[in-house]
Amino acid sequence: RDRRSRRRWPAAIAGAAVGSREMIEPIRGFRTILGTSTGPWTAWLLQRSLETLQVRMTRQQETAARVADFLRDHPKVRRVHYLGHLEAGDPQYDLYKRQCLGPGAMISFDIEGGEPEAFRFLNSLSLFKLAVSLGSTESLAEHPKTMTHSEATPEECDGAGVTDGLVRLSIGMEHPEDLVLDIGKALEAV
Repeated sequence: RDRRSRRRWPAAIAGAAVGSREMIEPIRGFRTILGTSTGPWTAWLLQRSLETLQVRMTRQQETAARVADFLRDHPKVRRVHYLGHLEAGDPQYDLYKRQCLGPGAMISFDIEGGEPEAFRFLNSLSLFKLAVSLGSTESLAEHPKTMTHSEATPEECDGAGVTDGLVRLSIGMEHPEDLVLDIGKALEAV
């Protein structure tokens, strides 16, 4: 089936501001001026989607672990950045264990080579969609150096570990083997 013909459900975005009265008052003023209250349709979409959030996150997290393991063992991948691969003794491990219930569905990895190889990889993906905004029920991919960090200085990118060959993936609800197969084929093109 043609990917462009898939039905797209509306996205819902909302948030909450929590803090002391001193911190909340300026936000309340902006809310009044900008009219940033959640409407009934968005509230209904949020309520409906929260019912399955845990199931979706569990599935995405399990799939991300499978994808991260595949990437870790691939010869064209220099390094994988995934919370599920942190081990005791790593400076971030205790923080992760203290703050997280699981590793989530975000993976970053460095492709051997640099920007041309990363672009070749991204252009060869079939199931993943190229997107700056990550975190959805569909798998998404991005090249941080030219997308989310395009205006960062080289020093800021170096400090954040954003390299020319870095690719970021947000794992969705697709079958794990389908995603691994898609990534494997895209890495063959590199």
